[in-house]
Amino acid sequence: MLPDAEALYDSLAARDGRFDGQAFVCVTTTGIFCRLTCPARTPLQRNVIFRATADDCRAAGFRACKRCKPEAVRPVPLLPEALR
Repeated sequence: MLPDAEALYDSLAARDGRFDGQAFVCVTTTGIFCRLTCPARTPLQRNVIFRATADDCRAAGFRACKRCKPEAVRPVPLLPEALR
């Protein structure tokens, strides 16, 4: 299960690596999915959908970003809140 969308978007906007590999951002206006730490311009919040894996993003019809190469990231299990 993914963290809430607000926390994920805040992480995306700050390029915070806390959720890197645990979630991916799909940009509906471009059809591209990225890592949360991608150096590309931050999309508007209304234009993003968060998915748990790169496979989920591809299944939804998005293609991988050529800048951050999200397909190369191995899935990282979510840590319990107490361990963060």
